[in-house]
Amino acid sequence: MTEYPWPETLRPSRMSFYLQHNTLRFASPITRATQVLRREGARWVAELTFDPLNRQRAGVMDGLLAALAGSVNTVRLYDWRREYRSGDPRAQGDVPSGPYSFSDATIFTDGTGLVVGSGNPALAAGAARGALSIETAGWYPSQIAVGAGDYIGLAGRLYIATQAVTATAAGTASIPIAPPLRAAAALAEPLVLSQPTVAMRLVSDDEGANPTSPGRFSSYTLSLEEAL
Repeated sequence: MTEYPWPETLRPSRMSFYLQHNTLRFASPITRATQVLRREGARWVAELTFDPLNRQRAGVMDGLLAALAGSVNTVRLYDWRREYRSGDPRAQGDVPSGPYSFSDATIFTDGTGLVVGSGNPALAAGAARGALSIETAGWYPSQIAVGAGDYIGLAGRLYIATQAVTATAAGTASIPIAPPLRAAAALAEPLVLSQPTVAMRLVSDDEGANPTSPGRFSSYTLSLEEAL
């Protein structure tokens, strides 16, 4: 299996991107009381529409679809609705207030220094497989760490923050996530917060269908699901 990057020149005109949960429901035929069990296998699902694409961009799309070979290979996608977390200056339109730290952890001789909140968040503690929250550090102190719905990339997988979290004065944050952690994560594992991606594959061999006005514009609607 080969994994491809998504071509930057292709941006969907419409899209659906969501976490598809995997639950089992049982309703009593007598009382109608319902029991629900969360099972493993929650996955990211996307439907992307590209309309219209000119000859050059349609060529890029056709080349990618040919390389994916139906469901054989994967491509890394992100949600174009929220490319950056809520606390990112590109999302806020300004630069967050300090303090800022030096990359070599330099401190002043009087014992003070800009050592808290490097702006390079990572895990502050290891996390077990199946965890529904992660302990993180390296945020700007007392600033927004993540907003509800912000995406977090961790060890090549994609997660979503289920609540807004503000960092502590020490630059730490406990972040609730979904889906449950796919695999155990180690201390200091970095977080990907700008365009975090997930490996996805085409749902069928016919995703390359492209209604076209010959010589003019082509349309595509792609259905993809996370490669688990």
